[in-house]
Amino acid sequence: MPLTQDNLLQDIPEKSRRDFPRIVNRLLGQTFLYQDVDGDKDDYYFIHRHRAAFESVLALTGFNLLHDDYHRIFQVVSEYSYSRARYKLDESLMIVVLRKLYEDKTEHLSLASDPVVTIGEVREEYRTITGKERDLGMGQYETLLRRLRAIGLIDTIDGRNIDVRDAEARLRLRGSVRLILPIQSATELEAWLRKYRAGESEPDTEEE
Repeated sequence: MPLTQDNLLQDIPEKSRRDFPRIVNRLLGQTFLYQDVDGDKDDYYFIHRHRAAFESVLALTGFNLLHDDYHRIFQVVSEYSYSRARYKLDESLMIVVLRKLYEDKTEHLSLASDPVVTIGEVREEYRTITGKERDLGMGQYETLLRRLRAIGLIDTIDGRNIDVRDAEARLRLRGSVRLILPIQSATELEAWLRKYRAGESEPDTEEE
């Protein structure tokens, strides 16, 4: 049987099929899709209702649809490395920092929701992991954190701009931190930390 829109989307009501191409393109162009973000919610539930159709269509082009059941986040990941986003060393290091802070906070505070950290904690953890010789200037911190906020890994508590000069300013670590760096154990995380502490050549971090 030839592949057609009708047999690929047979389980989706005809009046809803016009939304399918738009949402697929949004998944490919937007790193994460959240249930608890007002602008994402309708598309999130559309995907959730018709997940099998999305998985089938995406699989044909070499993409996997992932879902974090706890935080209710969808993500699409390519099976081919050249279709994945890559980051500079400092960006990769900051992702590792956020992932470690996420694990530390959820383990020790037993939080049921996304943990909160301060700018000061982020800077201290960055120095701990990388060594003071790799400490960043204010402008670099601001650029890094704004980039990771745009991706959806962090957000400010009050919706304001990130102020890296305020050590007490709070950041919310989104569950997407777990998706972009899918470490399953403390041993794996420590292996990442040893890798960067050893000062290896600048690696790229793929979105996972």
